[in-house]
Amino acid sequence: MKVNNGRLQFGHRNEAREKTITDEQFKRFIEAVKFVEEEKYVFFWENVYYCAAYLGLRSIETCKIRVEDIDFIDKTLTLPDQKNKERFEKIIIPDEMIRRFKKHIVKYKDEIIANGIEHTNIRDMNTLRGEYFIFWRQRGPRGGKKREKHLSTNTIRTHLMKTRQVAGLDMKYGMTKTGHALSVLSYHTLRHYYLQKICDQRGVFAAQISGRHKNLRSTERYLTTSLVAKRDIVNDVFNTPEETESKEILSLKNEIAELKALMMQSVILSNGNPMNSKNMSRIAIEEAERLMQNKALYEARRLRRTVKTEETTEQIVCGVQQ
Repeated sequence: MKVNNGRLQFGHRNEAREKTITDEQFKRFIEAVKFVEEEKYVFFWENVYYCAAYLGLRSIETCKIRVEDIDFIDKTLTLPDQKNKERFEKIIIPDEMIRRFKKHIVKYKDEIIANGIEHTNIRDMNTLRGEYFIFWRQRGPRGGKKREKHLSTNTIRTHLMKTRQVAGLDMKYGMTKTGHALSVLSYHTLRHYYLQKICDQRGVFAAQISGRHKNLRSTERYLTTSLVAKRDIVNDVFNTPEETESKEILSLKNEIAELKALMMQSVILSNGNPMNSKNMSRIAIEEAERLMQNKALYEARRLRRTVKTEETTEQIVCGVQQ
């Protein structure tokens, strides 16, 4: 890593630390879409970005979502494995995205069907058995070439660059060896935003499952908690008297015991590598202890708020009676 004209320069893209954004910045970014896109397709592009921020999808996965991949009953999305096309995996769709997908398909039904028919094989025309992508390519390619079936990752990248500029979020944090600026906000940043929120609230194992990482090394980057979470922990540790053990905390300890049991699976995840197994066991222990502390502190704060509310109510009642 070098410093060039006051900017960090990385020898390789992987040397640069991945960045994330705040809730306020994400909201600002989404608001900027309406100033970049024509009114009819504002909702279209909002959903492109929500797929990364609320589902943790990679850009190519978002491009290839078909109507038939969304199960509105089980609230799941079926994704093909990028390396093995015969393998599939399902991810859970939160209610907010179920609502968005329903509205999206109804709003853009005609375009989705027309695009599907355009790319339907002649032998399937009678049944219209085609691939109906919810994010179709809106503009035809140059040179009279046939339009692709779905949105391209390059189109997403170009649209995102315009949107982040309008939102005032076009910050750079370094340069690649080839001289290209590294931007804080990319499509993968939105996926990082999704995984960081899960890691902060549910731990590294939840982030590993949600991010579909095959090993913990890919997930360890999300172990850093947010500044707000750190401040809450420090304030509670040094300003809070020890609370008596409650039923809720006993229940919490049982949850932690179950989490620690996940260490038994570390050998499977490590593919038999003793060093990887040892590292994952260590991370599991630390994560279990951190999660227990965070939930215990949350319970302690809840108990204190309850007591304070009862005291305030009692004072008000006494004042009224007097």
